[in-house]
Amino acid sequence: MKTIHLLFFFFFVSLPSLFCLEGICYSYLEKTLFSPCPISQAIHLIEVDPSCYKIKPVKALDYGLGRESVLSIAKRYRAIAAINGGFFDIGGTLDGRACGCLKIHNWYALPFKPRACIGWSLNHSLPLMDRLLVFIRCDFDGKTFYLDGLNRERKEKEAILFTSEFHKTTLTYPNGEELIVEEDVITSIQKNQGSSKIPFNGFVLSIDKKHPFYGKLKEGLPIQFQVEIHSQTGLTDHKDWETCDFIVGGTPLLIYQNDLITNFDVEKTRKTFLTNRHARTAVGILENGHFLFVVVDKTNFFDGMTMLQLRNLMKDLGCTYAMNLDGGGSSTMVYENMIVNSPFGDEDEDFGKKKVRRVSDAIIMIPKNLN
Repeated sequence: MKTIHLLFFFFFVSLPSLFCLEGICYSYLEKTLFSPCPISQAIHLIEVDPSCYKIKPVKALDYGLGRESVLSIAKRYRAIAAINGGFFDIGGTLDGRACGCLKIHNWYALPFKPRACIGWSLNHSLPLMDRLLVFIRCDFDGKTFYLDGLNRERKEKEAILFTSEFHKTTLTYPNGEELIVEEDVITSIQKNQGSSKIPFNGFVLSIDKKHPFYGKLKEGLPIQFQVEIHSQTGLTDHKDWETCDFIVGGTPLLIYQNDLITNFDVEKTRKTFLTNRHARTAVGILENGHFLFVVVDKTNFFDGMTMLQLRNLMKDLGCTYAMNLDGGGSSTMVYENMIVNSPFGDEDEDFGKKKVRRVSDAIIMIPKNLN
């Protein structure tokens, strides 16, 4: 029997596009795989020292809904660098609504599946990374129930909490009741009206007619809401997550404490999302505590990456923790007021147009000496 040996060759080419300032560095690599047909991959990297830079997520237009380009967000904040953040809705009334975990001091959105999250604060503590589920508990009159979501469309039999981080009103349909809550007291109840005004320092609890607690809460009743953060690996503590100024969600978790994640199924993503080659955006934490942001292009010339390829890349780059953020047409990296990658960001990803997509949120890097 004749044995056939397949040869796989990998190499990195470090091009002259290497630009460093104190505490931050952008670099560009091309990776070519012969297997045996050549596959080329364009990789953009930003390493940043959190002791030199404020690293924080920013919502597009500084508002709950709507979208804005990463470049526009970076320029508004005079950021040295920025990348796109988490997943979001495109089109319709809730265009630009964050999908998954997003906390920028206050909560904008919660994950509805166990999903990878990164959390950090403006101090020098090491970021957290884990799979999370996050719930909102409602306590009133000695009773407790868990809400179905935060700042999203209310569906049949659901109770949804709306905050001022969402919009001026709830944008709901008039088929339920909406409880206006100020200073932890129900101040009024609107029935069958919809789209109630959200108090700036309060909430609106929107309850569908078929929900078990519809009609059970009255004006003047004290009511409280508590966010509960649950680690799905049991490796991080909810108390540490509660102290985070920022939490950004993605999917899936790629590396945890130097260990490669081998099972992505627990985050309940589509198989093609994992196995097809897409443009990718990822964030990792290096052994020295620096953040590493990565964007992989998919263009007419470059092939993108599968999730396993992205995971292995982050490991090769020295990440002790890593996770995937929104990618595809959203993948955008900005450095010194320039888009340094090649976004193919049409609005629906059906035609692969070379266009910069407006996104829901971005992670920006601002020098700490910049007021």
